[in-house]
Amino acid sequence: MLEPVPGRRHTFAIGLAVFTSGAVLLGLEIAASRVLAPFFGNSLFVWGALIGVVLAGLSLGYWAGGALADRIPATRLLLAVLSLGALLVLAIPFVDGPVLEAVVGWNPGPRANPLVAAIALFGLPSIVFASVSPIAVRLLAVSVTHVGRTAGRLFAISTAGSIAGTFATAFFLIPELGTDQLLGIAAAVLLAAVVLVAVVERLPAAAVLALLATAGAGAAAWQLAPEAGGTLTGAAAENWSPLYRQRGAVGAGVDHSSAGFRVVYRQETRYHGLAVVDDQDSRYLRFDSSFQSGMYLKRPFATRYLYSDFFSLAKLYRPDARSMLFIGLGGGSAPKRLWRDHPELNIQVVEIDPVVVDVARRYFAFPTSPRMPVAVEDGRRYLTDSDRRYDVIAIDAYYSDSIPFHLTTSEFVELVRSRLNPGGVLISNVIGSIAGPSSRLFRSFYRTYRGSFPTVVVHPVVEKGETTRADYLRNLAFVASESPAPSKAFLLQRWRALRAQRPGVPDLRKPIRDRYDGLIPTADVPTLTDDYAPTDSLLLVE
Repeated sequence: MLEPVPGRRHTFAIGLAVFTSGAVLLGLEIAASRVLAPFFGNSLFVWGALIGVVLAGLSLGYWAGGALADRIPATRLLLAVLSLGALLVLAIPFVDGPVLEAVVGWNPGPRANPLVAAIALFGLPSIVFASVSPIAVRLLAVSVTHVGRTAGRLFAISTAGSIAGTFATAFFLIPELGTDQLLGIAAAVLLAAVVLVAVVERLPAAAVLALLATAGAGAAAWQLAPEAGGTLTGAAAENWSPLYRQRGAVGAGVDHSSAGFRVVYRQETRYHGLAVVDDQDSRYLRFDSSFQSGMYLKRPFATRYLYSDFFSLAKLYRPDARSMLFIGLGGGSAPKRLWRDHPELNIQVVEIDPVVVDVARRYFAFPTSPRMPVAVEDGRRYLTDSDRRYDVIAIDAYYSDSIPFHLTTSEFVELVRSRLNPGGVLISNVIGSIAGPSSRLFRSFYRTYRGSFPTVVVHPVVEKGETTRADYLRNLAFVASESPAPSKAFLLQRWRALRAQRPGVPDLRKPIRDRYDGLIPTADVPTLTDDYAPTDSLLLVE
């Protein structure tokens, strides 16, 4: 027989505490992805690190909680563990910046970076929350004959809480509250559970302390509410984007070391930690750890990032194009320029995130026009569900630190090919290098595209003052079609004729001349498929 613990054990109160700790633990794991994303993106390695660290915490916490419960079979232990967990969660919004900056400064490697950060921020909270269930089992199990039933019931309650925390955090809380405020509220809810248990167990001093702590956590959560305004220093922007710094492509032309950024708008969406930031003359759209779009505040249609002009190459490869599908919106720099420059062109935009659509219209002068409707849907799903064909399909849905793999595979490329009119053109923007150790992703793309299109040409985005070396990391524009590629001289002739009619179109002479017509070896890289598309590994620059 187990020795009964003095005092009445209120099953409901302890069960609710167990449910709450389970909900907070899995909610914390979901929120953790948003904490790490500004520094390390949202890649497979980030999620692998988070899941592995939480599972390791569960393993250690179950063992430690059981050992502690046998040594100290008292309600005060449960209250102490819950309170410690709440304080650790509440501390994350205040310490995550320095911790992540330290990891970036140390830079143990592209795979180790998110792992070290996850251990530092979420390892101890995972251990603490995992210890709650075995402690509760020891408090409620008054007989050996019922210990199995008690343990099973409490672990089921904890798991049910984890399920509720996962769905609530992912589907509702992060989009509505933002990550920092969510963590503050989670701490307050945990402390409220401590108050309930202390009251039921007639521990007035503990109840009063927990009530005061709950009020403090609630006040902190109020202060952590997301809001527009504030500043983002150039150094902070750099630290948020280590892969962006390595590539120097997505935000080329912006001196982040000296610039300061004013935060105009921020929102945790279903897909990104989104921010709109301004400097002295420009506005930028940021997803997690990378800058996606830019716009001159006084010239909203002018080119801010050179790569956006390269989508206009489609009109040189297919001069009679009248219909275009654009997958990926961002700030809308490329589609809105095409819309203005080519009034004969009807552009269907597809963007998965409804917040991005709203932000593009509100902050980046993206037009509302019957010639350029926007569908809120996944790009591949949109192509699958529609039989409509286009003269041009443009893809700008890849990020500098994470790639939606289902938009890279041979099955997707074949789907795109099937939705092109005869003589149609696919144009896509990726980041990589044509040769050298960082070329694996580009060459895998090239091999995959060549599996569906007999003609694939590459236009490197060479910014002013940059080297033209093939091993330099930069934006690369793919153009794929079933027709032979026109010569550079012929494309230049087409551009001059177009510019004579429409003086506002971008200057494409250098992009045309920089087209890479050399041999691109692909024997040592995979064809990307739905079954095997290691884009995160190929993206890394070791």
